[in-house]
Amino acid sequence: MSRRILVIKMSSLGDLLHTLPAISDAVAAEPGLIVDWLCEEPFADIARLHPAVRNVIVSGRVRWKKEGLNGKNIKERIGLIRKLRSEHYDLIIDAQSRIKSARLGLLCRGTLVGPSAHTATDKETRFMYKRSFRVDISQGAIESYRQLFAQALGYKHSGLPQFGITKHQWPEASLSGSNNLIFFHGTTWESKHWPESQWIDLLAIAKEAGEEVLLPWSSEAEKARAERLVESAAWGTILPRLSLWDLAGVISKCKGAVGLDTGLSHVAGAIGIPVVGIFGSTNSVLTGVKGALAKNLSAAIECAPCMLKVCPINATTPPCYETITPETVYSELEKLVAVNQ
Repeated sequence: MSRRILVIKMSSLGDLLHTLPAISDAVAAEPGLIVDWLCEEPFADIARLHPAVRNVIVSGRVRWKKEGLNGKNIKERIGLIRKLRSEHYDLIIDAQSRIKSARLGLLCRGTLVGPSAHTATDKETRFMYKRSFRVDISQGAIESYRQLFAQALGYKHSGLPQFGITKHQWPEASLSGSNNLIFFHGTTWESKHWPESQWIDLLAIAKEAGEEVLLPWSSEAEKARAERLVESAAWGTILPRLSLWDLAGVISKCKGAVGLDTGLSHVAGAIGIPVVGIFGSTNSVLTGVKGALAKNLSAAIECAPCMLKVCPINATTPPCYETITPETVYSELEKLVAVNQ
């Protein structure tokens, strides 16, 4: 009989994507393995990207916290618990290694495992796991998840990471933006933002080359930035607000992408289109974009990567990004696109 496992990886977008190769390894090592995934609402579409995932179980934790207790979300919480208790799993792998994820794992029926205290995000989870495994986090998130799954399920992994995503998952008729470039200008930390002047210059280079550029957004702040960039450069098309699934479909049809240390850059790399990642304050070795056609550009300055959310030298225009010019970014993108043609 095929084994059943539940993967717990609640957030964020990039972290869920980094878990996909571990699932690819697992189903390759154990054909017939049944995989369910527990994640938070905003990232359910990412879990659905892998064809080996049977069911995606969604938690509304973040929304519930904002709403406070009310009749509707009390019913939803009870429904989630019932869903988690409805099936027995041979193994429950907590790849989040947080108290919030381990608590949910304990509600499930099955053996809960996760990283050891040496590598878990929350050390207290060691008291909640039946078994724990030591992984090497210095090799980056993707490799550490691959090690965790391999030890938990009892196989050896090797080779390059396979995300399991194919461009054929999205019907041609439902997509727009074919053969365009797409720029991911939004991210979380202030220190991870490439200056708007750099984006404007990059759009100008694309305009001169006759390359159409799409700009997605997921918040009003990102929409306002996209509007400023397009207005200043007199180039680019702002996409409507899309679900993650639909946006991934658009990305799959683009000829190339440029992005920051943000989840959408990782989506592009996982899908397999040419993508250039821009890294200043964060470490491209640990969280860089992965993919056969991915190129990460890291700031060439002594203080980088500082891993600080706000640059202590210049909060609005971190000096590290002066070393990553629009000309360099576009040149690297052109090289990748040429290889893919």
